[in-house]
Amino acid sequence: MCLETLVEVVAEQYYGDVKKWNFLVVTEATKVLVRLSLFRKSGYKMLLSGVETSNDETDSNTSNSLEQTILKPSSGDAFSYMKNNHSPIPNDLEGRALSALSIFGENAKMVPEPVSPSRVDHNQHQEAIMESPDNVIERPRLFDILSKRGLPGALLLIGEVLFITRPLVYVLFIRKYSNRSWTPWFLSLAFDSIGMSFLSVVASATAGRKEQRFHLSASEKDEVKRRKLLFLLYIMRDPFFSKYTRKKLESVEKVLEPVPVIGFLIAKAVGLAIGVQTRYTYISGS
Repeated sequence: MCLETLVEVVAEQYYGDVKKWNFLVVTEATKVLVRLSLFRKSGYKMLLSGVETSNDETDSNTSNSLEQTILKPSSGDAFSYMKNNHSPIPNDLEGRALSALSIFGENAKMVPEPVSPSRVDHNQHQEAIMESPDNVIERPRLFDILSKRGLPGALLLIGEVLFITRPLVYVLFIRKYSNRSWTPWFLSLAFDSIGMSFLSVVASATAGRKEQRFHLSASEKDEVKRRKLLFLLYIMRDPFFSKYTRKKLESVEKVLEPVPVIGFLIAKAVGLAIGVQTRYTYISGS
């Protein structure tokens, strides 16, 4: 968001309040492409917490245990290392001879075995099998996913596409009609409402004997709750803010102005809300 706010501020400073929307359109279009790419790479799962986060779960225990196995030497290796590098040098001739024979034996163990041509051919054959196109894991196709998930999967797909493209449509219509028009506001609300209704159907989807056919993970359920909270941003967007929200805030400020401390804090909060509302990137919800 910091980069988007910087783009908005710089564009407004050098090109004016009207032409800044051209730069915001480019920014939102870039975010749409990134999101659609993440959506496709994740197997058409719900995106989590905005643009960059795809819905992939990894287990760090396996990697940590592997790291510890590689980095941490075993007790036998440590003993062998101490023995080979810190053993005392014998003083007598017989001891030196035995030490030399022992070192020669250890070095002989380290010499690699000669590899036979048949073994080389076998290894090459195994590598060719592993690299063959038949063993390459193919990404599931959209049709296969939809046929497996059924209607809930299709609704999730439509809802995610609406959620991803909504900010771009919103800023395009602001660029055309200005942010004082109700057209961008209602169109954006329609995108969010339809998409959220689809997600609500998916969350409560049942099939057969009341067995849930399509499951949402805990992180996906949290994402649905987060998107519901984003509806509060509509009271901060023009023209709703200018005609309703701002008047309510100013009336509350006038009522509480005589109250010590509270009146001061309310005045600061109202001023902060008005300042935040002037920036598209703060209330875009994208």
